[in-house]
Amino acid sequence: MGSVAGPTVWRLFDDLDTPRTAAGQMGADLALLDEVAAGGLPALRLYRWAPPALSLGRFQADADVDVDACTRLGVEVVRRPTGGRALLHGGDLTYAVAMPLPDHAPSVDARYRMLAAGLIAGLAALGVEAEVASHAGPAGPVCFTAQRGADLRVGGRKLCGSAQVQRGPALLQHGSILLRRLAFDETDLVRHESPAARAEARSRLGSATVTLAELGAPTDPREVADALVEGFVRAVGVRMTSAPCDGATCAGAGIEVETSPAGATADR
Repeated sequence: MGSVAGPTVWRLFDDLDTPRTAAGQMGADLALLDEVAAGGLPALRLYRWAPPALSLGRFQADADVDVDACTRLGVEVVRRPTGGRALLHGGDLTYAVAMPLPDHAPSVDARYRMLAAGLIAGLAALGVEAEVASHAGPAGPVCFTAQRGADLRVGGRKLCGSAQVQRGPALLQHGSILLRRLAFDETDLVRHESPAARAEARSRLGSATVTLAELGAPTDPREVADALVEGFVRAVGVRMTSAPCDGATCAGAGIEVETSPAGATADR
């Protein structure tokens, strides 16, 4: 009698309490992608950002960033390997999934839907009914003012934004779940044509987004992280195994990451 294959094993990297610069966070995500592309096991990494950081989409113009405002507010700037627009981190919980390209989800949209199922299941455990966004919002330099097929919304407002990149036989998808709002937002950190344009963008961002705190849901990062892990286990059908935080994966060693609009530096 032939054997029956069990659930796919994913490594779980719990980095909630691991201090790391913004460049180090992106370096760790890229290191996971490189490991999986080289034949390593799939992985889920959960982390937070301290100090706050503004991450730019891979192709976003450097000129979008108000460097003086970021410096004044103590916000690091880093470029993501994925697309999208500027996203403020600090009041969010970020997840990263690195995995081989799945045979049963051959298109980018199908892969987004597969991973969205895990996120939706995790949020449901927190009492939040989220759904995949089905339309695009207005263009602009701020990520959370637009809703796309990779994002999750509650009552028409964006709670989670995600982006994906492929490298050889593997993909990286990472995204942020809004736990609470900071004292400032993306509109304070990107350039606008006028004060009126900034005020309009701030109003649009506020009405287009929602946080777990505003939904009355749990916001403790540990509780949210645990719910997401269980969501991926149930909805994606994987088995998690805790991964030790050592080597290139956790350090982001050898991964060059652009850390400021003025140029690129290496986080080694």
